[in-house]
Amino acid sequence: MNTYTRLFLESHSMSAQKSQAIVRRIADEIRRGEHGDTGSAFMTVREICDEFGVSLVTAQRIVNQLKTAGLLSRSGKRLNIAARQFTPSGPRRAGVLVTNIDNPFFSRLLNAVELAGRRRDIEIISAGSNYDPDHEARQLEMLAGSGADGFLICPAHDSKSAPVLNALKLPFVLVGRRVAGVDADVVMVNDFEAGRMAAAHLFEQGCRDFIYLGISHFLDDMRGRGFSFELHERGIALGPERCVWVNLAGDDNTLPGRVRELCGGRRTGVFCYHDLLALRMLRAARLCGLEIPREVSIVGVDDLPAAAEAFPSLSSISYPIQQIAENALEMLLRRSERSFAGAGAVNYLDPSLVIRESSHEIPGGPAVSQGRRII
Repeated sequence: MNTYTRLFLESHSMSAQKSQAIVRRIADEIRRGEHGDTGSAFMTVREICDEFGVSLVTAQRIVNQLKTAGLLSRSGKRLNIAARQFTPSGPRRAGVLVTNIDNPFFSRLLNAVELAGRRRDIEIISAGSNYDPDHEARQLEMLAGSGADGFLICPAHDSKSAPVLNALKLPFVLVGRRVAGVDADVVMVNDFEAGRMAAAHLFEQGCRDFIYLGISHFLDDMRGRGFSFELHERGIALGPERCVWVNLAGDDNTLPGRVRELCGGRRTGVFCYHDLLALRMLRAARLCGLEIPREVSIVGVDDLPAAAEAFPSLSSISYPIQQIAENALEMLLRRSERSFAGAGAVNYLDPSLVIRESSHEIPGGPAVSQGRRII
C-alpha cells in the first residue's frame, strides 16, 4: 500500500468515526427532547455542516442515518423530529455486570451508567463477577431473572468468559475489553495508547530502568503491551524479569522485596495496571526507603479520587467514564432495536494523563494540589 492510499484510508476512517460520534450525540439529544417534540423542525443539512464542522456529504450521511433510525422524517424540504422516545422493543431495565463491584473505578462507572439510564428512563440493576467466569454466569442469570432486558458487561476473563457470553439470549454490550470468539459491540478505552503514554512520560522524566506491575490473571493485557512497545521504540527492552505479576486477592508482603531487588542505580519508572496497584507500589517504595520521584517514578491507571489524596499524589491515566457509560448504553439500545443484526462494532475512546508528584519532580517542594492533564 502506497503512502497516498494509506493516508486516504486513514482520513476516511477518521471521518467515519467523527460522523458516527455526531449521529450518536444528535440521537441522544433527540431522545431527551432537546430538539423539541415529535413534528418539530430540525436543523437543515447546511446548519449541521456549520454546527459540527463537517462537509455537506458527511452532513447528508448523518441525516440519512438518523432517518433510518426513525428519529427524523422529511416533509418537503424540511426535516422534522419523528420520535423522541426509544421504540418499545428497547430495554427498559439494563443489567450491569462489573468484575469487582467494590473497586472505586467500577463504583464510578456504575454511577455514570445510572445517570445515563435516568436520562433515557431506563432502570439500572448491577452485580459483580469477582473475576470468576462461573460466578459471572450465575450473576447474569440473576440479572435476567430480575427483569433485565439487556446487559452491559465488563468480562471476567479474556477468553474463559466466551461460553457464558455466547449463551446469552438477551442483547449485550461489552465494556472495557473484547473477548475472543464473541461477536459483540464493545466500548473500550485505547489501553495500548495508555501504556504508550505512560512509557513516554516516564522516559521524558529521565527514567532509564522500567518495571511493569500487572495482574496475574491478565498476563497479556494491552496496557502492558503498549508500555513495552513504546519502550522498545525508544531502544529499551522490557524483559520478563522486569514484569511483576500481582494476585490481587493474595498477600502483597513480597512486593517490597521485589522492589528492592529491581530498583537501584538509575531512576526507575513503574507503570501499574491500575491505581490500587500503584498505591501498593507507593507503599512498597517508601518501605524500601526509595525517594519518589527522584529514584522511583510511578504511574497508575483510573485516576481514582485516592490518587490525588495520596502522599505523594499519584500520576494516573484517566478514562472518560461518563462517555464510556453514555456510549455503552446507546450501543445497547441500538443493538436491541436491530435485533442483533450486523457484526459487533468497537467504540474506542482516548485516555489522558494526569501528572502529579509520583512521577514529576516539582521545583521548590514536593507538594502539588492539582494534577496537570495531558490529552
